[in-house]
Amino acid sequence: MQGFGDVSGHFRSMIQGHCDVVVVGVVFGDLIQAGRCAKKTVRKISNVDEAKWSDLTDTQKRRFIDCIAGNDDVEFGYAKFTREQMQTLENQYLLYQDVCFPPDWDLALTGYAYGEILFENGAHDEHRISFEFDHVASQKQSDDIVSHIEEFVPGSKPKYNSSHNSLGIQAADCFAGAVAEDHKSDTNWLDTIDRDRVVACSETSLVQLENDLYNYDR
Repeated sequence: MQGFGDVSGHFRSMIQGHCDVVVVGVVFGDLIQAGRCAKKTVRKISNVDEAKWSDLTDTQKRRFIDCIAGNDDVEFGYAKFTREQMQTLENQYLLYQDVCFPPDWDLALTGYAYGEILFENGAHDEHRISFEFDHVASQKQSDDIVSHIEEFVPGSKPKYNSSHNSLGIQAADCFAGAVAEDHKSDTNWLDTIDRDRVVACSETSLVQLENDLYNYDR
């Protein structure tokens, strides 16, 4: 199994009311197939060397979505989180403090979400897993995300990379961005993709975070 991940939005901004939703997205497929549509998108835009959903026009977004919808060699997974969901968690007030389990709660939830998506897509049954996600602010923080992915899929040994260097991560950025835009603007990007190729999950990640908050508060 091979997959690539990225996040649309920021958890801390979301709970402060500055961001409507956070989507953790994964594109499954080998490096060539997973990155093909991102490469095709960039190739058709002058002076742009990286596919980012927030930088695309509606026409370019449609071309990307149509491309991945027509590529049966890739599948998708996402976990969507809203401020309202976070406010239902027991001890959710701790999210507004400097909580470190370790790691910081937002890094933990990112790792849990990636891990849950991989698990629900069958990674726990695979002997060989290759998963790469977009790095965060520091190597230590990226390593923290890795450790929490492995709580869901032990031995998976995820890696992180710059999206600039990975077409697969760029595809995940665009996929996550499309899911987030559907939530915020009532668009229908995701409806274009066969639902049998998309896994949606977030409940187990939130349960794990809630358990961490409970233990932290004891």
